[in-house]
Amino acid sequence: MSEAELQVPDEIRGVLIPLQQGQLLLPNAAVAEVIDYRQPDPVADAPDWLVGSTNWRQRNLAVVRLESLLGWPVGSEGVRQRIVVCHALNDQAKRPFIGILATAIPRLVRVREGMLESQPVSDAEAEGPVHARVLVDGQAALIPDLMALEQRISALA
Repeated sequence: MSEAELQVPDEIRGVLIPLQQGQLLLPNAAVAEVIDYRQPDPVADAPDWLVGSTNWRQRNLAVVRLESLLGWPVGSEGVRQRIVVCHALNDQAKRPFIGILATAIPRLVRVREGMLESQPVSDAEAEGPVHARVLVDGQAALIPDLMALEQRISALA
Protein backbone atom coordinates (compact mmCIF):
# COMPACT_ATOMS: atom_id res chain seq x y z
CA MET A 1 0.00 0.00 0.00
CA SER A 2 1.16 3.49 -0.71
CA GLU A 3 1.50 6.13 1.98
CA ALA A 4 -1.49 7.97 0.53
CA GLU A 5 -3.72 4.90 1.06
CA LEU A 6 -2.71 4.68 4.73
CA GLN A 7 -3.47 8.28 5.62
CA VAL A 8 -6.20 8.91 8.15
CA PRO A 9 -8.68 11.60 7.09
CA ASP A 10 -8.35 14.98 8.81
CA GLU A 11 -12.02 14.93 9.68
CA ILE A 12 -15.02 12.66 9.74
CA ARG A 13 -18.44 13.92 8.80
CA GLY A 14 -20.96 13.07 11.45
CA VAL A 15 -24.59 13.57 12.33
CA LEU A 16 -25.84 14.80 15.71
CA ILE A 17 -29.30 13.38 16.30
CA PRO A 18 -31.32 15.23 18.98
CA LEU A 19 -33.17 13.18 21.57
CA GLN A 20 -35.42 14.45 24.34
CA GLN A 21 -32.49 14.25 26.75
CA GLY A 22 -29.22 14.52 24.89
CA GLN A 23 -28.15 13.50 21.43
CA LEU A 24 -26.58 10.72 19.40
CA LEU A 25 -23.48 10.96 17.25
CA LEU A 26 -23.17 8.79 14.17
CA PRO A 27 -20.87 8.90 11.17
CA ASN A 28 -22.71 10.42 8.22
CA ALA A 29 -22.23 7.17 6.27
CA ALA A 30 -24.35 5.28 8.85
CA VAL A 31 -27.41 7.42 8.05
CA ALA A 32 -29.34 6.44 4.94
CA GLU A 33 -31.97 9.19 5.12
CA VAL A 34 -33.89 11.47 7.47
CA ILE A 35 -37.65 11.34 6.88
CA ASP A 36 -40.59 13.30 8.21
CA TYR A 37 -42.27 11.73 11.20
CA ARG A 38 -45.24 9.55 10.44
CA GLN A 39 -47.11 7.60 13.08
CA PRO A 40 -45.68 4.06 12.98
CA ASP A 41 -48.02 1.09 12.94
CA PRO A 42 -48.01 -0.60 16.36
CA VAL A 43 -46.31 -3.98 16.72
CA ALA A 44 -48.17 -6.53 18.85
CA ASP A 45 -46.49 -7.38 22.17
CA ALA A 46 -43.59 -5.02 21.45
CA PRO A 47 -41.59 -3.42 24.25
CA ASP A 48 -42.14 0.30 24.83
CA TRP A 49 -38.87 1.22 23.10
CA LEU A 50 -40.15 -0.18 19.79
CA VAL A 51 -42.53 2.58 18.69
CA GLY A 52 -43.76 0.48 15.75
CA SER A 53 -43.00 0.02 12.09
CA THR A 54 -43.52 2.11 9.02
CA ASN A 55 -43.10 1.65 5.29
CA TRP A 56 -39.92 3.17 3.89
CA ARG A 57 -38.95 2.53 0.26
CA GLN A 58 -41.09 -0.62 0.15
CA ARG A 59 -39.37 -1.95 3.32
CA ASN A 60 -40.79 -2.57 6.76
CA LEU A 61 -38.79 -0.17 8.95
CA ALA A 62 -38.72 -0.72 12.73
CA VAL A 63 -38.84 2.63 14.56
CA VAL A 64 -37.07 2.81 17.92
CA ARG A 65 -37.23 5.35 20.76
CA LEU A 66 -33.79 5.11 22.35
CA GLU A 67 -34.87 7.12 25.41
CA SER A 68 -37.20 4.27 26.42
CA LEU A 69 -34.51 1.66 25.82
CA LEU A 70 -32.11 3.57 28.07
CA GLY A 71 -34.71 4.04 30.81
CA TRP A 72 -34.92 7.81 30.32
CA PRO A 73 -38.25 9.60 30.81
CA VAL A 74 -40.17 10.18 27.60
CA GLY A 75 -42.01 13.44 27.03
CA SER A 76 -44.64 14.40 24.52
CA GLU A 77 -44.15 14.20 20.79
CA GLY A 78 -43.19 17.39 19.00
CA VAL A 79 -43.99 18.77 15.59
CA ARG A 80 -40.31 18.73 14.58
CA GLN A 81 -39.85 14.98 15.11
CA ARG A 82 -38.07 13.02 12.41
CA ILE A 83 -37.19 9.40 11.79
CA VAL A 84 -33.50 8.86 11.13
CA VAL A 85 -33.05 5.80 8.92
CA CYS A 86 -29.75 4.11 9.78
CA HIS A 87 -27.86 1.21 8.25
CA ALA A 88 -27.85 -1.80 10.62
CA LEU A 89 -24.15 -2.47 9.81
CA ASN A 90 -24.65 -6.25 9.78
CA ASP A 91 -24.54 -7.93 6.37
CA GLN A 92 -26.73 -10.76 7.69
CA ALA A 93 -29.34 -8.50 9.32
CA LYS A 94 -32.99 -9.46 8.93
CA ARG A 95 -33.71 -5.75 8.80
CA PRO A 96 -30.85 -3.87 7.15
CA PHE A 97 -32.25 -0.50 8.26
CA ILE A 98 -33.36 0.86 11.63
CA GLY A 99 -35.46 3.95 12.27
CA ILE A 100 -34.43 6.07 15.26
CA LEU A 101 -36.88 8.65 16.53
CA ALA A 102 -35.33 12.14 16.72
CA THR A 103 -36.95 15.12 18.44
CA ALA A 104 -35.81 17.54 15.73
CA ILE A 105 -33.88 17.71 12.50
CA PRO A 106 -30.39 16.19 12.89
CA ARG A 107 -27.44 18.38 12.03
CA LEU A 108 -24.22 17.64 10.24
CA VAL A 109 -20.92 18.11 12.08
CA ARG A 110 -17.32 17.82 11.07
CA VAL A 111 -15.39 15.92 13.69
CA ARG A 112 -11.67 16.60 13.74
CA GLU A 113 -8.93 15.16 15.89
CA GLY A 114 -9.07 16.70 19.33
CA MET A 115 -12.82 17.45 19.14
CA LEU A 116 -13.82 14.15 20.78
CA GLU A 117 -13.34 13.37 24.44
CA SER A 118 -14.32 9.98 25.84
CA GLN A 119 -16.69 9.93 28.83
CA PRO A 120 -17.69 7.08 31.18
CA VAL A 121 -20.74 5.07 30.14
CA SER A 122 -23.43 4.53 32.81
CA ASP A 123 -24.65 1.04 33.69
CA ALA A 124 -28.01 1.68 31.98
CA GLU A 125 -26.22 2.84 28.83
CA ALA A 126 -23.87 -0.16 28.91
CA GLU A 127 -26.88 -2.50 29.05
CA GLY A 128 -28.55 -0.57 26.25
CA PRO A 129 -27.16 -0.41 22.76
CA VAL A 130 -24.59 2.30 23.54
CA HIS A 131 -21.09 1.93 22.19
CA ALA A 132 -19.64 5.04 23.83
CA ARG A 133 -20.34 8.38 25.51
CA VAL A 134 -18.34 11.33 24.20
CA LEU A 135 -18.02 15.06 24.30
CA VAL A 136 -18.07 16.51 20.79
CA ASP A 137 -16.55 19.94 20.93
CA GLY A 138 -17.89 20.26 24.49
CA GLN A 139 -21.36 18.77 23.78
CA ALA A 140 -22.35 15.42 25.32
CA ALA A 141 -23.40 12.69 22.89
CA LEU A 142 -23.92 8.94 22.82
CA ILE A 143 -22.58 6.73 20.06
CA PRO A 144 -25.16 3.96 19.60
CA ASP A 145 -24.25 0.34 18.86
CA LEU A 146 -26.33 -0.20 15.73
CA MET A 147 -25.44 -3.90 15.48
CA ALA A 148 -26.69 -4.53 19.04
CA LEU A 149 -29.83 -2.52 18.32
CA GLU A 150 -30.53 -4.57 15.19
CA GLN A 151 -30.04 -7.79 17.19
CA ARG A 152 -32.61 -6.62 19.77
CA ILE A 153 -35.11 -5.82 17.03
CA SER A 154 -34.48 -9.16 15.26
CA ALA A 155 -34.96 -11.05 18.53
CA LEU A 156 -38.53 -9.71 18.70
CA ALA A 157 -39.51 -11.14 15.30
